[in-house]
Amino acid sequence: MKKKICFIIPYFGNFKNYFQLFLNSCRLNSDINWLIITDNKDEYDYPKNVKRIELGFNDLRKKIQEKFDFNIPLSKPYKLCDFKVSYGYIFEDQIRDFDFWGYCDTDLIFENIRKFITDDILDNYDKIGYLGHFTLIKNTSELNRAFALSIDGETPIYEKIFSSNNNYSFDEEFNGSINNIFISNDYKIFTDMNEAGLYTKTSNFKLTKMDLLNHKYNVEKLKKAFFVYDNGSLLRYSNDGNKLTVEEYLYIHFQSRKMKVTIPMNSRRYKIIPNSFDDLEKYPITISNFNKIKRKHFNFHYFRLRTCNLIDKIKKYIRMRFYGKS
Repeated sequence: MKKKICFIIPYFGNFKNYFQLFLNSCRLNSDINWLIITDNKDEYDYPKNVKRIELGFNDLRKKIQEKFDFNIPLSKPYKLCDFKVSYGYIFEDQIRDFDFWGYCDTDLIFENIRKFITDDILDNYDKIGYLGHFTLIKNTSELNRAFALSIDGETPIYEKIFSSNNNYSFDEEFNGSINNIFISNDYKIFTDMNEAGLYTKTSNFKLTKMDLLNHKYNVEKLKKAFFVYDNGSLLRYSNDGNKLTVEEYLYIHFQSRKMKVTIPMNSRRYKIIPNSFDDLEKYPITISNFNKIKRKHFNFHYFRLRTCNLIDKIKKYIRMRFYGKS
């Protein structure tokens, strides 16, 4: 019998303009469930396996506070990133029937998740994934409270993190995070995730991957390539001039990119290029027609990102220079 899985996503405010495409990719993973807790009342075609619970941010704050005996300020929804690791504890009444619970972002398009995360993997690991945009944790009382354990015998850090409005990236990577807690307490993490994580500091689509030995990200060289979503399959086609290569991915993560949507929201096959969801000009794709498919739109992603970073630096300088605050 397949392990039952449920992703938990509290989300407040407006969804991305391609949220329906995210939901469509959930629909084609019909044996996996999503629980979206939100104040968003916009009309979307939610599939049966995605349950929407209407709840305001203040009501969620109260629910979280009830779970802890120290003050939880939680002034902004973005701070929820640090609380992702505790969703199994906070929402334990909603996930009793599931073998695994998890957290993920909505700026993703999924492949067939079961193709990559098999029951054999679920049987042999306590935690699947090490990044905040896609993680699964075995649904046991012990693991649902693992966030409160120590790292290498030191004082647990969760109270410091939860009682602060600063963001600590407690949900991901290896800098005093839930991953360090799992490793320190001899829980098993599956890290061989075949995700297409897009590098943010370029207008092109270049994949970035963490070197798990050194805990640093490597960025690939630019390729002649584009992604295709084809009835539940997420593929990247690339051409080095002599050979057409097709790679399959668990999901694509857009991160801070603004994407255009030029296709109908119910499209079952489309291409994904910087920075747009477009109709696919040729199908099937071959070495002979590869170059007839447009691989990029002009976009301001890189310049927008640099501008935002510069503004943040200026604001930080002003705070330090005139107010003495970091």
